[in-house]
Amino acid sequence: MAHIAFAFILCALLALRWPVFGGRNIVLVMIGAVLPDIFKLYLPLQLLGIYAQDSLALFHIPIGTLLVCGLGALLFEGGTRVRVFLLFTFGMTTHYALDVLLIHVSGGLRLLYPLSWETWQLQLVRPDNWLETTILTAAAVLVYGVLKVRSDRRRASGAHAR
Repeated sequence: MAHIAFAFILCALLALRWPVFGGRNIVLVMIGAVLPDIFKLYLPLQLLGIYAQDSLALFHIPIGTLLVCGLGALLFEGGTRVRVFLLFTFGMTTHYALDVLLIHVSGGLRLLYPLSWETWQLQLVRPDNWLETTILTAAAVLVYGVLKVRSDRRRASGAHAR
């Protein structure tokens, strides 16, 4: 939830200056923000007797997520694929930006794999702390509310001008 809220807030603010981050494109960035966690599909697969945790872990490194972004972009019309890929990738980047803040038991994220095995972490946030997620979600709701009121006012003033 934190990844989706952060991506929404960032896109909503960026859209004030660059419209490409607004509208339906926000959803593409939010999808990109959860793509690195696609590896968590191993949890329901275990219920079916399929143990794929090690295989799916490839998707929680940037190179694996870039692959998923590219494959996901292929699902869209030819003229939009590059934009969709870039928006997915932007969302992916927001995911890793948040994850690098976490305290990782494994030693951190391998952001440059396969070029480097070095791990990265800032150890600022505990992964089991719900407070940060709650704050980000509340901030996303607040940003949505402010932008909705702003949009409604613009529409109302545009209707009065006619």
